[in-house]
Amino acid sequence: MAVIGHWVASFLLCYLVPQASVTLLCKMAMMSDFTCGFLLLAKVEGVAVFPWYLSTPPAAANATIQYWKESGQWLPGVDETASQGFLGFAALFPMYLDIPYSHSVIGMAIVGLLVAIITWLRYGIGFAYAMAIFLSAISHPILDMFFHDAYVLAGNRAVSRVTVNFWQIYYMEPVAFLLECFLAYGGYRLWWSTRKARADEATVTKIAYYKRMFWTIAMSHNMASFYIVSPLAIFTMYKYFPAQQFATNDCYWGYAVFAFTMWSWTMALYPLHQLQQLTTLATEDVEADEAYRKIP
Repeated sequence: MAVIGHWVASFLLCYLVPQASVTLLCKMAMMSDFTCGFLLLAKVEGVAVFPWYLSTPPAAANATIQYWKESGQWLPGVDETASQGFLGFAALFPMYLDIPYSHSVIGMAIVGLLVAIITWLRYGIGFAYAMAIFLSAISHPILDMFFHDAYVLAGNRAVSRVTVNFWQIYYMEPVAFLLECFLAYGGYRLWWSTRKARADEATVTKIAYYKRMFWTIAMSHNMASFYIVSPLAIFTMYKYFPAQQFATNDCYWGYAVFAFTMWSWTMALYPLHQLQQLTTLATEDVEADEAYRKIP
């Protein structure tokens, strides 16, 4: 899972806990990638690229692999090198990963617990809401165990790593793209079934506007940046500017691009927040909700 598919857990939890903020839960589901951006820039985490169209990994990738071997962070039989006959990763995600903090269950459990406690202290939320925050946070690495590397424990990429390597199946990109869209839209429809709009024409118009905005950003920015722009950027850099060694530890500006891209994905949550503000729970009386809103 990469982008909007991670929202499926948050939408489901909002369906089960209708009083929860869908924006907050979606933020928690994105917290792994959000944290990863900072850890990439701090070089606490990293990647080493080896696409299938290169005859050998870049020098910086080989140096990273050698460091992993020397420091006990290499899994023989799981991680493979060109010298073992490995021909590179499929186009969707052509990288060795070292993200054992941001994409670990224990790491996100700590973040989720802290946010749940702070929200409880600040707003007096109930146990179900707090659990929804916690589960949204850990849902990201759990889902990523199917798509790419993720971890149970934190700190060493060779310890407690779980991966089915769905992304590394050749020609899987269209399937992965459609699967993410299906999960996100299905979860969204489930959450939306718990909401009820006020009947005035202005509100209906605003809801239609923010729905379009939400899906436009989700598809044209979030999904396109990962499934289209990222593979093209890696291919272009190694086709025309191989000396940059893009997507390795030796190309810090590349890490900055990845970080700011992942942070920018949260923009899609603004229209989602507006949609929740313009609606009320389907089980609540709209007039009563209006009266509540007027309390200073």
